[in-house]
Amino acid sequence: MKKINRRDFVKLASAAGAGSLLPDPLFVLRDAVDQIIGPKKTGKEVEYVPKPVSGAKFGMVIDLGKCIGCRRCAYACKRENNVSDSISPPYIMVFETESATGTTGHFASPEMKGKGTTMYYTRLRKDKWYMPVQCNHCDNAPCVQVCPTGASYKDPDGLVLIDYDKCIGCRYCMTACPYGARRFNWWEPHVSRDRRNPLVPMRRHGVVEKCTFCVHRTRRGKFTRCVEVCPNRARTFGNFNDPDSKVRKLIESERNFRLKEVLNTGPRIWYLTKPKDKHMQWYRPLPPFKNIRGIMHE
Repeated sequence: MKKINRRDFVKLASAAGAGSLLPDPLFVLRDAVDQIIGPKKTGKEVEYVPKPVSGAKFGMVIDLGKCIGCRRCAYACKRENNVSDSISPPYIMVFETESATGTTGHFASPEMKGKGTTMYYTRLRKDKWYMPVQCNHCDNAPCVQVCPTGASYKDPDGLVLIDYDKCIGCRYCMTACPYGARRFNWWEPHVSRDRRNPLVPMRRHGVVEKCTFCVHRTRRGKFTRCVEVCPNRARTFGNFNDPDSKVRKLIESERNFRLKEVLNTGPRIWYLTKPKDKHMQWYRPLPPFKNIRGIMHE
């Protein structure tokens, strides 16, 4: 066990004292102990973040002509990534927007200016369009640039990730992110053990979290869970460095845009503005369904 010097002892005592004023003082004390002497090793640690895929550049394409706003992607993401009910909004937000204009079905503007959007709809409508928004895993990610501890980082295969052990909860990244894609854990997350995905770590309160493009799946040759559960196949995930990949062919052959490109963040989510080619079939958001779990349970 690591020896505790005077400075670490003072740090531990301070954390314990401050933690007594918070809703979960025992969790605060436990985290302080773990940071100083290290968590107990069991020999069965899971590789939560596999190594980057050599030569890959991952990204996603979302076809707005196929998205029906059912929010199944948001439900699946929440279950797959052990997101607590205390995290709100979820990693994936689905906005309702005004109908496209003209006869081509294209949006009047990529930013859809002048029309209010909201994710708090309760009824799907045929005359509306729906747009999912999440972390864009930017090539020039502002969140990475402002992080003072290096907790937010960009890997060579295109994924922007967070080292939760380095995160100090300053929330600079949340302020810097132009897409509002990051979430702060104000409370200790609680997910029942029977619903936890063993391939995804449980985050502690006081840290920031977000979409990881399901790093535990995609670096093992799987798709993100939101792609798998989309009933209309509006989402496509893949390697843009592969000229034969579906994502590469989609953005080369279809009209598309990326959010806030003028900021030069280099977002890795492209939106297709094709006309709607499938009729709306549901008028209410679908509830979570069974078997939305990690690859160890498939």
